[in-house]
Amino acid sequence: MNKKYLPHAVLAAAISSVSQGAMAAAFYISETSTSGLGRAFAGENTIGDNAAILGRNPAGSALFDTYTFSIGATFVDPEIDVAGDVTYFVPLGVGPDGNTIFLENSERARANDYATTAWVPNGYLAAPINDEWSFGLALYTDFGLETDLPNSFRGTPIANKTRLITVNIQPSVAYDINNTLSIGASVNFLYADARLRTTVPTNFALDPILGTDLSGASILNIEGDDWDVSWTVGALWRISENTRAGISYHAEYDPKLKGDVNSDLLPSPLDPFDDANGNLSLDLPDTLELGFYHRFNNKWAIALGYMWADWDDLQRLEAFIPSADERFNPLLVGELNFESGSRYSIGGEYFYNDKLTLRAGYAYDESAARDGFNREETEMIAADNGGLELSITQRILGIPDTDRQWLTLGATYNVSEKLSIDGGVAYLWGDDERIQEFAPVPVPTYFDGNTTKTEAWLYGVSLNYHF
Repeated sequence: MNKKYLPHAVLAAAISSVSQGAMAAAFYISETSTSGLGRAFAGENTIGDNAAILGRNPAGSALFDTYTFSIGATFVDPEIDVAGDVTYFVPLGVGPDGNTIFLENSERARANDYATTAWVPNGYLAAPINDEWSFGLALYTDFGLETDLPNSFRGTPIANKTRLITVNIQPSVAYDINNTLSIGASVNFLYADARLRTTVPTNFALDPILGTDLSGASILNIEGDDWDVSWTVGALWRISENTRAGISYHAEYDPKLKGDVNSDLLPSPLDPFDDANGNLSLDLPDTLELGFYHRFNNKWAIALGYMWADWDDLQRLEAFIPSADERFNPLLVGELNFESGSRYSIGGEYFYNDKLTLRAGYAYDESAARDGFNREETEMIAADNGGLELSITQRILGIPDTDRQWLTLGATYNVSEKLSIDGGVAYLWGDDERIQEFAPVPVPTYFDGNTTKTEAWLYGVSLNYHF
């Protein structure tokens, strides 16, 4: 077997399943505020109805003339169901009659609801310094997920369990040039923590044929964390009392996750990894966001939003294990071949009275996963397996990433002149997509199926106060 492809296939879905918990493109998290959730985050870097604007635009602190804070959380309840045929291939000379065995279970492999629920918290403070300068502090998360395929799922050599948690601490400063245009900048401190695991399924169907006891064995388990530093710049243009526009740019992150690597089978069952030191590079994309907001009269307002994410930088994932041999330095973890994409959103607000504001929104979120087939992977599999050619899709089991649509509702209730409460709910759904993927460890395993369901419900609440 090609020594480049061996470690690649071992880990391909372990890290590639870093997705879906947030239900946005790839593993980006949109849920930075509850008021924004109600209008599908349209104009989120522009409106500034509370301090949560700081999560999208550091110029936003210029909109507040008193100390203002916002604290909240969004509960994400995703559901992804997958079903497909899993085929195991035993090489020539290994089977009882010396021939290659193609073992395809008659019952399709299924995993229901394998994207786990999560809370996404946030907190913000906007603090004016004088008539021109202001300070902001944002604490939120913009990347993360947790997926958990059952240990009995026959495709666990391809994808099993993954967790990615990030926290962004973002101090910022803004300058109001002329009560019309304000600019801002921030330094972003990102903490990332991840656990990635692939395993042999329990009750492994080939154990009786091969005379082995591989059921439940750990193929690879990685745990690591790291800090990284980035930056954001933004501007707000208050065109009139009722109209404003915003632009903001978040630079990319490149954390090097450092931690332990363990395996029951690698580099070999006789000498497996046992708390070996390793690190993994993870390129998180830069984003550009545009927003527009207009209030028509005392009752109605409209918000428009556009976000571009540079997923093109995330083409592959590589790890480095200093104590391992050359096959693992660098270790090609996965060919993701992501492509940059856009998110479009529109939201409306209805000011029922001085105490109650109602919201609704719609968004279309483009997938980072490419459509079609990965020709390079298909050719490599054929070369490494005696000419056997299996179609391999660009979209992989760990990231059944699809174009998504959002429908949202929300409201703000002003308890007093200083205190308000936000609530919001959203429903997301994605298209079904074909997934075909291959991994050679512990024996060549091929998954041929599609996602049967991709949807999520989001519920948010937040508290806003200005002094």
